Amino acid sequence: MKNVAVFFGGVSSEHDISIITGIQTVCALDKSKYKIFPIYISKKGVWFYSNKFDNVDVFLNFREKLYKSVFLTAGDNTLYQKSTFIKKLAEINCAIICCHGLNGEDGTLQGLLELSNVPYTSSGVLGSAVCMDKIIMKQLFEYNNLPVTNYTWFLSDEFEKDKNSLCDKLQNKLNFPLIVKPANLGSSIGISKCKALEDLIKAIDIAKCYDNRIIVEEAVENLREINCACMGYENFVQVSELEEPISWDKFLSFEEKYIHFATVKFDKKGNVKLSDKMKNKIKYIAKSAFKKLCAGGVVRVDFLLDSQTDDIFINEINTIPGSMANYLWNDFDYTTLLDKLIEISELKFEKRRKCCYSYDSYALDNFKNAKKTVKFKK
Repeated sequence: MKNVAVFFGGVSSEHDISIITGIQTVCALDKSKYKIFPIYISKKGVWFYSNKFDNVDVFLNFREKLYKSVFLTAGDNTLYQKSTFIKKLAEINCAIICCHGLNGEDGTLQGLLELSNVPYTSSGVLGSAVCMDKIIMKQLFEYNNLPVTNYTWFLSDEFEKDKNSLCDKLQNKLNFPLIVKPANLGSSIGISKCKALEDLIKAIDIAKCYDNRIIVEEAVENLREINCACMGYENFVQVSELEEPISWDKFLSFEEKYIHFATVKFDKKGNVKLSDKMKNKIKYIAKSAFKKLCAGGVVRVDFLLDSQTDDIFINEINTIPGSMANYLWNDFDYTTLLDKLIEISELKFEKRRKCCYSYDSYALDNFKNAKKTVKFKK
């Protein structure tokens, strides 16, 4: 039986959504195959473990004093628990990362797990980092000739220094309506749509509360949002069915996505009303983006479609989508999806281990001998 750690929560604006994904994952895992270690990361960044973390009631008023904290160390895949003495809990064979946003989806947790020699289910450090940053991601889309909306970006200091000058530059370069976003947030937090200068100033004021780097994009008219999931690693990529989330105002806010579910409708899997040619085009772009931006595990690729012109734009890659985008797969359920992700994590881990990362040299001997013959100035 494999020991599987499920990480969720985190120091992120998407903390609560991550808890939902984490609980769903813990409940969906095959208990006959895995011993599960649910690890909740508090808003302060402290790790806690309990077999009671499969119940949302625990987190409605989380009481840290009731639970022991846990940790991993570099070079060791053992999960330790802090108590009167340091207690060894288990050797972790795989980590399923259910964290959304900063400090979990952005490559930081992935890097820690690599240092601890723990296979994990998400994109690697590089893919996670570049897909978290909307500016870098957009630039890489452009570099790889993937279709994107017109955009620009700036530092919040530029706005503080001279609002009028910056807004003039934005209006000269882009056409209203515009979408304003912090560079490093998800779940539509801090994102605004603006139709005029007054809205633009307010939108920037909101976005700069969440990040020092802000991206502004031209909004797509006659908007349809189309999502597609990809799963695998490197050249081994499987593409899901498409979905179309529908909103009253064609822009999914945080509340619409996660709180007021009644205002959002999802087409049944595979029933998105598009021509086969358009569906294939979207799937092709999704697969290409997955490979070119070093994604791995399961991701959701979001597209913007102008329903009048059929112009399609890739919007972003979510490297740890809500509920692991399990609803986009017709051929298997959530439990099977998790089995596949664990298998992919192990394949990636073994392939990386076969690479040589160290080299035996005579540098230290030469340095030692040089010290005997050379006088160093103090």
